[in-house]
Amino acid sequence: MILLALLAFSFAPLGHSPRPPPRGPTLDPPFFVGEMQHLVPQGKLPYSPTETATPVLDRAQTRLYAGTRDGQVRCQFRGKTAWVYQIGGAILASPLIEGETLFVPGGDGVLYALNRFTGVLRWQVDIHEELTTPPTVSEGRLLVMSSEQSVTALDPANGKRLWKFHRDPPGGFTIRGDAQPRSAHGSVYVAFADGTVAALQPENGVAKWTRQVSGAGDYLDVDWIDAPEADDRIYVASAKAGIVALDATTGAIVWTYPLAGANHVLAEGARVIGGGRSELVALDRARGAKVWTLQLGRERYPTQPVAVQGLILVAQDRGALLGVDLQTGQARGAFDPGSGFSQPALALPGVAYIVSNGGVLFSLGLLP
Repeated sequence: MILLALLAFSFAPLGHSPRPPPRGPTLDPPFFVGEMQHLVPQGKLPYSPTETATPVLDRAQTRLYAGTRDGQVRCQFRGKTAWVYQIGGAILASPLIEGETLFVPGGDGVLYALNRFTGVLRWQVDIHEELTTPPTVSEGRLLVMSSEQSVTALDPANGKRLWKFHRDPPGGFTIRGDAQPRSAHGSVYVAFADGTVAALQPENGVAKWTRQVSGAGDYLDVDWIDAPEADDRIYVASAKAGIVALDATTGAIVWTYPLAGANHVLAEGARVIGGGRSELVALDRARGAKVWTLQLGRERYPTQPVAVQGLILVAQDRGALLGVDLQTGQARGAFDPGSGFSQPALALPGVAYIVSNGGVLFSLGLLP
């Protein structure tokens, strides 16, 4: 166990130099490296590679699906590659498992429906817009978000288009990134680069309400939504306004916490964890007051935080994966294989999976 824990701080994949963990108080590390597998051949890595699509795991926890920027989606069955499917462009966002189908959003604008056991193509539909977030299912409809600020609803059985909701991109500067549609409270919550958040009717895409949360100017993007089913609020990250809590029924703003460059938000227990330029913050869920803050370094942005076992797993974009105590905000450990991480981890009790920018799939054992 001690050796495995040490490996978490020392391993570097071929072709990359290891980076030491940031200095700080010595605490028991929260994870260790269990297994690793090179998905993308090291000789085919581009200059300054990034991998943004988090792997997904089926309910039986026997099949893991990982999509990478080389356009390949791979099925790992009990640790071995069962099949590989090549799409026509980069895979920028996680696939979605729904029954026996794996839905893969393509950077080429095509949504692919694969038999998740065999990798055989069932159908594909060309949206003609770069797909940048994982698909979402709401009341029997498949929803995909594009970088062109469109949400399209499809029939998951055959890919037939049902409706589309679009907002024109704002003039001026925006930030690359889009918010995955969220299904809760009988609505589909969506957000756009012009700072608008909307609640849509899943059956027809008609807006129940819209709310401008970012004001005017540049960098108005709302790039993340968390919509817990058990909460009467939704939470969004606005690059200009910060972390914003909205009434799920009316869209009225309940509270706002100013956070420069806010790009991610997670509601977990009594906390709302927000990520922005140079820091990660924990807010009181009821009032939006700051509970703790973790400085990430100048101009460093976090990936989407993930909570498991009282721990927040979050990476400094293109940097180390951090294990942060949910209650105190204290960093307990860090792991950087050399190429860093640009995606959230897939975390389950006792284990987490993440693909490095160097195209290596790591499984991490999580310690109590």
